Amino acid sequence: MKLRCLFIAALTGALLGTATAAVAEETNHWSFDVIPYLWVAGVKAETSLPDVPPSTPPGATRFDTSISAGAMLSAQARYRSVGLWVDFAWLRLDTEALNPGPAFSAVNLKSDFIHSTAALSYRLPLQGQFHADVLAGARLWYVSEEIKATSAALPGFISSGDKTWVDPIVGADLRYDLNQRWSLITKGTAGGFSSASDLGWEVMGGVNYRCSDWCSVALGYRYLHEDYARDRFTFNTDIQGFILGVGFHF
Repeated sequence: MKLRCLFIAALTGALLGTATAAVAEETNHWSFDVIPYLWVAGVKAETSLPDVPPSTPPGATRFDTSISAGAMLSAQARYRSVGLWVDFAWLRLDTEALNPGPAFSAVNLKSDFIHSTAALSYRLPLQGQFHADVLAGARLWYVSEEIKATSAALPGFISSGDKTWVDPIVGADLRYDLNQRWSLITKGTAGGFSSASDLGWEVMGGVNYRCSDWCSVALGYRYLHEDYARDRFTFNTDIQGFILGVGFHF
């Protein structure tokens, strides 16, 4: 049986890579970047647990979802043209069924998502206003879910499951300088290719304003998709929304 939830969320965390290249050139060949940001995102998730009774009516598996906790952090270290980009995100969701009755008096679903990426980057030797990095690495997902139904017309039950999988990813990080302060930015990765998940990808695009050598501001839009189905456990999600970030560069 498939469980569906749709909610609107505002996440705080760190996004790295798209706006970090907008800082001035340093005499020191090492650089480090961190960008806290606000992501106002709509999340659509569809998942299935193998032990949910088949008699559970569809109305009991449509949920109103809220975020109970979350943490996100990204970081990048670069030496000359080579860099290492690491991103970690954790999100906990609490949900309540919109129409649990008359089958159940209440249905609650708790979900934990961990999404972590590590990739090597290489800046292509381009000239002029266009800059491009290629990315290659791996992405880890951990999904844990528990659904609890309180008895009414049907007997109650508890079902839970969790999965961890790792996919290879490739991608690109692009920037076009309009002038010394403004630039257009985009970043995208794709992975899976049936190695673990069927397909996973994300893309972000926006504009960046460089306030100083150590600070920048970025506004954009980000879309994330993941499609996983193995061993009677499925997880399909689409997360999209506007982001506003303030970057700190060292």
